[in-house]
Amino acid sequence: MNNKGLVNWAIWISVLSGIYVAAYLFTVGTFTSENVLPGYQIVYATFTALPIYFTAGAKREDFFKYCLSYITGVCWGMLYLWIMDRLAAYGIITNPWINIAVVVAVVCTIECALHFTVLSKLPISVVPAQFGAISNTFWCSNMSISILGPGASALAGFYSFAAVPVLMLTLCGGTLLGLICNEGLHFINEKTGSWQLPGSDK
Repeated sequence: MNNKGLVNWAIWISVLSGIYVAAYLFTVGTFTSENVLPGYQIVYATFTALPIYFTAGAKREDFFKYCLSYITGVCWGMLYLWIMDRLAAYGIITNPWINIAVVVAVVCTIECALHFTVLSKLPISVVPAQFGAISNTFWCSNMSISILGPGASALAGFYSFAAVPVLMLTLCGGTLLGLICNEGLHFINEKTGSWQLPGSDK
């Protein structure tokens, strides 16, 4: 594709991203800031999900695999944090940095081994998407702790999962935005770079 086409694609991506963010803030974001977590911070998880899916080609047939893998990754992230919390609460590993290092090393090994082997054929095993979701789970939990305090079930104060459902929804929203951004290529003529209706260059 020539430079004109790339510029038109950039316009498509930026305009659609702006529309997405505005729509999110007036719907999910408003509900979340009023009922779950003050502020609109969770929308930023969109821009973890989008590039991971986008750089893999944002193929239509992979859309649900990525959504399910993001959700699975959030669940793994919650497990990491729950184990860290219990190890600290029971006095097994009280130094937080050693705790985090040990838990991440052990659980990550188990997670990758499972999803690389016995679970590899399931639509929950896009490991890069899982890692993106895990990192978002960590910061979202830390942010929730700083604003709301630890969750009631966190014995050592290692987590708050108050915003996790919204995080899952946002990661899936980022995947959808990635798909829509990639679909813009169908509206651009590959040879001339001009706008066109899909299929009109055939």
